[in-house]
Amino acid sequence: MIGVLHLRQGKRLYGADRAVLALAAATGQPFRALIGGVSPPGEPCELVEAASRAGVLGIRFDTTSRFDIDCARAVAKVVREREVRLLHAHDFKTLLVALIAGLIARVPVVATYHGETRSTPAVRFYELFARLLGNLTRAVAVVSRSLEDTLSRWVWTAPVSFIPNGLSPARPISAEERAVARAPLELNLDSASNEEFVIAVIGRLSEEKGIGFLLEALRKLKERAPLLLVAGDGPLRQTLEKSAAGLRVRWLGYLADPRLAFAAADAVVIPSLTEGLPLVALEAAMLERPLVATAVGELPSVLREGAGLLVPPGNASALADAIERLRDPALRRSINERALLRSRDYAVEAMAASYAVLYRRALSLVQSPSMPSSSQ
Repeated sequence: MIGVLHLRQGKRLYGADRAVLALAAATGQPFRALIGGVSPPGEPCELVEAASRAGVLGIRFDTTSRFDIDCARAVAKVVREREVRLLHAHDFKTLLVALIAGLIARVPVVATYHGETRSTPAVRFYELFARLLGNLTRAVAVVSRSLEDTLSRWVWTAPVSFIPNGLSPARPISAEERAVARAPLELNLDSASNEEFVIAVIGRLSEEKGIGFLLEALRKLKERAPLLLVAGDGPLRQTLEKSAAGLRVRWLGYLADPRLAFAAADAVVIPSLTEGLPLVALEAAMLERPLVATAVGELPSVLREGAGLLVPPGNASALADAIERLRDPALRRSINERALLRSRDYAVEAMAASYAVLYRRALSLVQSPSMPSSSQ
């Protein structure tokens, strides 16, 4: 068996983390997936804990700085002990660690770019640096076509391939599960009435997620604004809570499993300013929760042909209009039917098969300008 060690900062489980878990669990012979979660000492590493629950070997690596040689040495040690032949990095920090560990242990590195936030000058610098580091890998995968266009201009020595995220089919949300999820909200099950319409936003509370524009959109709806469930945490939580004064918002906090938010909601909103391919979009489709999202990253492809509603990023008025449209149960049913069919284009088996091709090419040193994607 060929060991592949996935590396990602693993403090919390958000969309990209769940995509890594899905890929590792679906990886088949001749490859054997392991997951390495990188976290500061004493802090939780939920990625490793989730890997164990999924039947994948999870290994924690402590880190004390952004450029952590000791962490890279620890990874190299595991590479030797576990007979790992390929390192797969999933963010800037772990890409740097993987490249150093790969030099020490003499194994190649591949990288997946899940998206860029450009949230601060420092983050923009690290993201530009990460693009350049792609030239030191054997292969680069990206989760959206826009990322593919960007990385292809920065990575010249390794093939850049579009491989969209994938998920296993989800268990449908039952009426009983919906009732349990909505009970703490003190709502009736008849969500067709104006006052009972509930929307959810799920993800990290950071600048690039555009939640401030969602709050602005709700203010435009005035007394018709639905109840908003916010499932997530992050650096902007206090700021957003202040901005939401006077609106009907329930702050659910970080949820390792966001299914509760999906179950309670009538619709899901992704108001992001930048994205790759958010797993929330695929989860909403599989769980039959209609989605309104900004036209960024791979979302226009996922929601095309009536599988969701698209609005321009940062446009609160357009977002408000789309949310108001989703009050119509008939429209929600139509979107759900199309989205459920679309979700089949993003099967986890197809994602794993595409990565198996990438792994084989990386290990055989074959440089190819393109490879089959697992969608469309």
